[in-house]
Amino acid sequence: MLRVGLAVVIALPLLASAAQSAEDATDASSCKEQVAAAFAKQRATRAFRMNSKLNAAAGLIEVNVEYVPPDRMRQKIVAPGNPAPLETELVGNRAWSRQGGGWQELMPALAATIIAQVREVVVDPPKVVGEFECLGEQTVDGKKYLAYRSVEKSSASPKSSEVEGPVHRTVYVDPDTGLPAINIVAEEKADAVPLFEGTYSYPTDIVIEGHPNAPLVKMR
Repeated sequence: MLRVGLAVVIALPLLASAAQSAEDATDASSCKEQVAAAFAKQRATRAFRMNSKLNAAAGLIEVNVEYVPPDRMRQKIVAPGNPAPLETELVGNRAWSRQGGGWQELMPALAATIIAQVREVVVDPPKVVGEFECLGEQTVDGKKYLAYRSVEKSSASPKSSEVEGPVHRTVYVDPDTGLPAINIVAEEKADAVPLFEGTYSYPTDIVIEGHPNAPLVKMR
């Protein structure tokens, strides 16, 4: 069951509405506020979905998550080397998981961890909102969005054999709805492959009921 906890830890923080390390910039404060307002509006929606891709050392990880605020979540993770998708659901204070077999209810301690992480996405405003610069109107796949890019300290960008330069988060907001539509994390270089790419949609028919009759997961 450790894999369940790790999967949630991987997936949810990527929904953060702002960079964690940023230079203070007075002229960018309104851009920062616009990004924060878009994600605040997202938290107030009836439901929303995020389809995302994470380029990890092991390969491409696909994470699809549905939320019905304040306390319902359905997540599906497809990762290299796993024989079946890892699925997790949360309803209230109960959580369930399965990977190729039947659903099992998670122990309360693990459910509490998932609850806390879901709250960070759909209920609680972020404790830290980094600085963003306004990129203006940009077109992605034929649709126009308002684009915002995080302003990073040069020393704050991760350094590894895979990542060479500064890494930015770019948020695209639908000008018609004021809601986030695309969330991309990538290096600051031409033709960089995104480290993370998420797209948001806002269907009104998402229903998450959980699996109340599933057995409690066995301790190992």
